Amino acid sequence: MSKVLLRLSVKLFLISIFLSWAAIFCISDVQKASAAEMVLDENESGNGSENRDFFLTDLKEDVIYSEESITPAQKKLSEDLLKLCDERYLSGEESPASLRARMINLGQLGQEDPVRGRAAGPAEDAEVFSGSGQNVSKSSDPSSEPSLFSGDKVYVYIYLKPSANSSVLEEYCEIQERDEENHIAVSWVPLKSLETLASLSEVKSIQTVLPPFVRQENAVSEGDFILKSSSLRDSYGVNGTGIKIGIISDGVDSLEDSQAAGNISYDVNILSNKIGGNEGTAMLEIIQDIAPGAELYFHDCGSSRLEFNRAVDTLVNEGCTVICDDIGWLSEPFFEDGIVANHVNEIIKKHDLLYVSAAGNSGDSHYQGLFYDNGSGWHDFSSGRGDVKNLQLEIASSGEAWIFLQWNDRWEQSGNNYDLYLKNRETSEIIASSKVHQDGDDLPLEYIMYTDKGQNTLNASIEVKKVSGEARELELYIYYWPGVKVNPENTIAEDSIFGHPALLDAVTVGAVGMGESGDYEIENFSSIGPATIFYPSPEVRQKADISGPDGVNVTGAKGVPEQFFGTSASSPHVAGIAALVWSVFPEKSAMDIRRLLYTSSTDLGNPGYDTIFGHGLVDALKMYEQASGATSTLTVKPGGGGDFSSISDAVNYSRPGDSIFVYPGIYRENIDLPWSLNLSSASGKPEDTVLEAENLQEPVLHVTANSVNITGFRINGPSGAGIYLESVGSCELKNNRISGCTQGVLFEGSSNNTLQGNNLSNNTEGLRLTDSFLNTIFENEFENGINVNESLSQNFPEEERFSGLPNNWNTAEGIKYLYNGGIYESRFGNFYSDYQGTDANGSGIGDLPYGSDSFPLTARPASYSTGFEIGNISPARDSASVEGDVLDFGVRSTRNCTFSWLINGTLVQTNESASSAVFSINTGELRGIITENSDTDSHGSKYNLTVIAANGSSLLQHSWNWTVYPAETGANTSGNVSEDNIIRSISYEGNGGKSTGGKAGEGRGGISSFPEPSGNVENRGTAGTSPFSAAGQEQGETLQFSSHTAQNNSPGKGPDGAPELWVARENESGSSEEESGEDRNVPRNVPSLTSGTSIFILLTGALCIKRE
Repeated sequence: MSKVLLRLSVKLFLISIFLSWAAIFCISDVQKASAAEMVLDENESGNGSENRDFFLTDLKEDVIYSEESITPAQKKLSEDLLKLCDERYLSGEESPASLRARMINLGQLGQEDPVRGRAAGPAEDAEVFSGSGQNVSKSSDPSSEPSLFSGDKVYVYIYLKPSANSSVLEEYCEIQERDEENHIAVSWVPLKSLETLASLSEVKSIQTVLPPFVRQENAVSEGDFILKSSSLRDSYGVNGTGIKIGIISDGVDSLEDSQAAGNISYDVNILSNKIGGNEGTAMLEIIQDIAPGAELYFHDCGSSRLEFNRAVDTLVNEGCTVICDDIGWLSEPFFEDGIVANHVNEIIKKHDLLYVSAAGNSGDSHYQGLFYDNGSGWHDFSSGRGDVKNLQLEIASSGEAWIFLQWNDRWEQSGNNYDLYLKNRETSEIIASSKVHQDGDDLPLEYIMYTDKGQNTLNASIEVKKVSGEARELELYIYYWPGVKVNPENTIAEDSIFGHPALLDAVTVGAVGMGESGDYEIENFSSIGPATIFYPSPEVRQKADISGPDGVNVTGAKGVPEQFFGTSASSPHVAGIAALVWSVFPEKSAMDIRRLLYTSSTDLGNPGYDTIFGHGLVDALKMYEQASGATSTLTVKPGGGGDFSSISDAVNYSRPGDSIFVYPGIYRENIDLPWSLNLSSASGKPEDTVLEAENLQEPVLHVTANSVNITGFRINGPSGAGIYLESVGSCELKNNRISGCTQGVLFEGSSNNTLQGNNLSNNTEGLRLTDSFLNTIFENEFENGINVNESLSQNFPEEERFSGLPNNWNTAEGIKYLYNGGIYESRFGNFYSDYQGTDANGSGIGDLPYGSDSFPLTARPASYSTGFEIGNISPARDSASVEGDVLDFGVRSTRNCTFSWLINGTLVQTNESASSAVFSINTGELRGIITENSDTDSHGSKYNLTVIAANGSSLLQHSWNWTVYPAETGANTSGNVSEDNIIRSISYEGNGGKSTGGKAGEGRGGISSFPEPSGNVENRGTAGTSPFSAAGQEQGETLQFSSHTAQNNSPGKGPDGAPELWVARENESGSSEEESGEDRNVPRNVPSLTSGTSIFILLTGALCIKRE
């Protein structure tokens, strides 16, 4: 019985397993069928009808591309690498052979060299491709099917996590270039090691290196004549001498042919020519025609974005101040600045150079718009307004088109998943597709590179599907070659500028040609603006900047037609003219030259600036005339009556070197100053001319040009900086009051600027200096939230943390100045409201440094006068003396001058070319010398002594009135004359040979040396005068005249019975003591308390104790 039950149990178990598997199989088939039916319904309602057989192929691809079927390492690979590693991921008409042939042709796939033991580099195999419409011969036939062996290597960008260093890659690949700041390495990676490399935790993604493309077109005007550069050379003898111009393009392979034809000089400097091509030759020819005296340099664009950046660096290091390129990078972001744009922008800001770049040739092959769902997840390119829902093109046999799609997700952070398809319009068959799965850390990029291998023309459509995520702004470029026509339906020319040409500080050049009407028209292919940027913050950049001609004659070297079209031709025209004018005015900055290019151009299209022609067609002759002409003065009044009511409007109208006077009022603006200007308040008073930020997140004044002067404004509280100096030099900020800002003044990458006489109060940071050196900062007031920062981590400039040179927190040399009635000489620093240092000699200069400021001011700058002043007047007030005394009168000046001494109007002494002077007189001889204008009675004679200091046309004077009493009555003077005013003698005392502090040679806190006037004193019959000398003084010591008479509280008498003069001075302990001719040990009488007072105090104390 037990055996039967056992057998029955086994049978039941096996039956249950069978039924379970059957159920799973049936459910799976039902799910697949349901999914197929659902997606079929969706596709049938899309932008084109699809047959069921093709749909099953499409569904198969979707299953293969499902997230579950791809390993984590494979997910980090770009789609072409994934297809190269696994043929299952090929789409449409792609075959392994065609994929490999294309990658070899683009320099992305190489074979290990058995001799050199490495992959063939991109410089040996790759090409730079021309933009839309240009015929370029390819180095290999894409239809060929080469035989590759196991040594295959791929040329890739490896994106690393921010915490990783590229050294972790070295055992897996051959690193060609590395950019640690942007966490990217360019490498040759063995195909067999690709997934192992991708599996590293430090690796974010691996993308094939897409080749650069030149902005040449295929379509005869003579630019040199049109732009009047030949007239400028003939009329003024200008030829560009002294300017170095650098060109970056594909190559100069036919340079020798052009030199033999006399179109390029033999002294051109070729720094690198590894890529191959001849656009560089044509560009050099154009510049040589326009600026034949300029020194020319050429560097190829490199095979990767990092190599392009090195090319820019090389030209800068060679001293090029004008750089021109015609290169675009398909792997640069469309909606933010990529590694090329950021690098070029940094170069422009750090160096005084003009960067000229071609706008691009995508005006007729570009689309941009928000995703518009047609109801089934496909994008409607007409946004519901047209019958044609997609982009259409015709591709003839062997025709080639590249299609690049991006959307406005952050680069490397895309979580919205879009796919790109190229379909046969007649059959809806997928010809090619790009279906990268974006899930949060990917590039918002899909692209297709397609070559038609059929015999007939293909009518194709471009379609975009949103797989998941939100509707985003889509931007799509089509790059095509002869044999391809793009239907203009749904194409959009606007906003077709991206990459480094979209930079605000780059000169972006469009192309114009002669229209049928005889007027200049924009070429239909020329890219136009604006340029929309979303990250790090949204902005719309006004591009293009200026226009140049194309269709010009060139030699016709190999691969370049005799008529040179496209923005590749227009950009070197602009670069050459800029160099031509700059050579005559080398003192101007690059930003000045850029501005002159714009203001002197011939307006085209709508009046004023527009995003099609920019400022207009460049005009060499007019640019020269503007540069050499007189500057203008513009006025701004808030209520009208001036030239402008807005400061920004005045700036936009101005030319380099102009002055803008702003009348009193409140101006709410954010003001950009992009070229040299003098901006000042008309009143010179910060109190009545107020600038406030309209956009609180932006600086009130943003300076991006050299030689900008800002004077006399009150600037109030944005969240940003009050004044922001970005990568500039030779600017001056004076007499401004800045308060309530995050940073009162922000210097970033700026050197050799001056900050003087400003008040910075109630700011989070009064002054911040970032990567800024050799700026001079003095006579400023920092108070209430000082935070003077020279580094990111210090509140005060206690350390120079930079590898460069320090900033100067004081005047370069000592300055003579008047302070509290005394004349001193010292270097000047700044005033800090929380300074705690001492000022032992009373010079107004602190004894202790304040951070990097070695000469801090102990009072506000207004307390110091550095103009022509006199001081150290001695004696300090009118006095009396006894006949027979010898009196000394002294004075000092901040300037060398002529001192004239007059008694009762009679000139008695002159000191010429002196900074100090002393007049000595024996009062016993005055009656014999001065016989007029003296008031004499029985009590004595009254005199007036006046000293006049003359410095040029400036005159200063000081007078003393004093009475000389007869010797026999000196002890019995009139009751209305205080004995304290009787001067027996005036002595000049030093400091006992002790230095008062300060650095040797700087005279800190006083006069470092005092001239003896005996050699230049002219005595006008004044008997008894004696030269003044200061003996025992050390350099840097303060020498002061007695400037006051202390009250005499002693009954003691001096010689001749006159009261002895008491002079109060501090002893070493800081307490005051009095000096006299008496013995210092004689005890002084101290008043005693009366007995009654003592008893009262005791009783009061006892009562207090009892109460306690």
